[in-house]
Amino acid sequence: MTLARFAVLTFAVATALPSVALAQSRDPEPFARFAADVRGALPRYPKDPSTETALAVTTENMPKRGLGLAFGANVYPFHLGKVAIGFGAELITTRGSKTIESTTQGSTTTTTGPTVKTHFSTFAPHVSLNFGSRKGWSYLSGGLGRAQFTTELESHPVGDATSKPKVLHYGGGARWFAQEHVAFTFDIRFYRIDPQAATTTRPAYGGRRLLVASAGISFK
Repeated sequence: MTLARFAVLTFAVATALPSVALAQSRDPEPFARFAADVRGALPRYPKDPSTETALAVTTENMPKRGLGLAFGANVYPFHLGKVAIGFGAELITTRGSKTIESTTQGSTTTTTGPTVKTHFSTFAPHVSLNFGSRKGWSYLSGGLGRAQFTTELESHPVGDATSKPKVLHYGGGARWFAQEHVAFTFDIRFYRIDPQAATTTRPAYGGRRLLVASAGISFK
């Protein structure tokens, strides 16, 4: 599935969730004032031919997916019925690696390829539009922050970046409170990272867009 199709799917799900939340929750209680999340994250790393060239590897060497954690906190100071404007921030860190293992076909043996590691992390504030009630709500959100993105050979780590590139993030998700203060939550989010110039210890990294799906628990 392409990134554009994921974006359309995210928008469709997030805009449909308000009606689901309202149908499931007819209570007159006011919207929650605060929520915090802890989620497991599954990033999808994009292709990057320029980095492949700089590291002297092929597309097959590059990690396409990873694992990570996301932590978020939000406050909802402005309410209008079952709609609220929220302000918050999120910290996410992810890592992925890939090693092409040796194979033998007949008399031909392919040697083990190098291990390539990718690391992506960001801390970014955001503004959200939330729909529902304190028993469950969906949201659309977006914001700007700073990121760290590195792809390197395990045998030849790159140096530290001199600065962190800007990152734009946007997406949506929902929270369902089966208990008074604990909920299941999920989020689908896109990150657009600015290019990074090469240094004496780091290759150049082109601008890129990442998709990160995450799910976990939320507290209010």
